[in-house]
Amino acid sequence: MRRDADGTYRIGHSAAQIDRNSNVIVQCVPYKGTEGLFELLTRKKVDRSFITDRDINSYRAILEATHGHLEDNDPSGGIKTTRETKHKDIISKLLPKGRVTRRGSKNTSRQRWTTLK
Repeated sequence: MRRDADGTYRIGHSAAQIDRNSNVIVQCVPYKGTEGLFELLTRKKVDRSFITDRDINSYRAILEATHGHLEDNDPSGGIKTTRETKHKDIISKLLPKGRVTRRGSKNTSRQRWTTLK
């Protein structure tokens, strides 16, 4: 999640809102705003000690909806790869395994996700 100069929060190309109950709303879908979900959305290096399965599932759904895990947030883009801790420890384990390349018209957000162990 990032904050644009105009104050709008964004995940991928999608605007994200935080309501007065700290819920995160992305593309009109509310996600319970927990400490774990905010850790996943805002930190490069996450503390997994308070991240729950529900937080992981919400984060995965947000990535799928916004294409936040894809290059240029493009549905036809390849999976972003970085050496950052969050990518290595969290995102890469949620994404399909195998070689990461730029994909044509195939939408990776419809591929089956793996769960974290």
